[in-house]
Amino acid sequence: MITRLMDPTDLRAGLAERLSASGPVDAQTVNAACFMLSRAIEELALSVPEAAPLARRMLRVVGPARILSVAERFEALTAGRSSARATPQAAFEQVVAGSGSEFDPAIVEGLRRAVHEGNFELNLPAVALPAAAVATA
Repeated sequence: MITRLMDPTDLRAGLAERLSASGPVDAQTVNAACFMLSRAIEELALSVPEAAPLARRMLRVVGPARILSVAERFEALTAGRSSARATPQAAFEQVVAGSGSEFDPAIVEGLRRAVHEGNFELNLPAVALPAAAVATA
């Protein structure tokens, strides 16, 4: 169990599993929970000096999960998973809408720089999987 908690992807999956125990949960809720958890760990490190070493170790796991939250949302929007493909600018604007509540504002700022400076190349397949169902005549 401890090794599972050391992987940011497993941490997000574990949060999703715990949250879904009381009903359906979406990615936005998982992202917000991850963000709130990381903020609580940061507060613990600042307010309880004895807990700072443990909090720093915990943040090494939660920090990458915060990055994954932003990256996964941006990729899903630009790849067209479950909706029409968005341009990088349109996808970024949707990510910004969750900044501070769902996503870490510092990580959103890093994405902003990458989008505006063109520091990354979207390498998308012709069909996004899972593709949204399209009715044929």
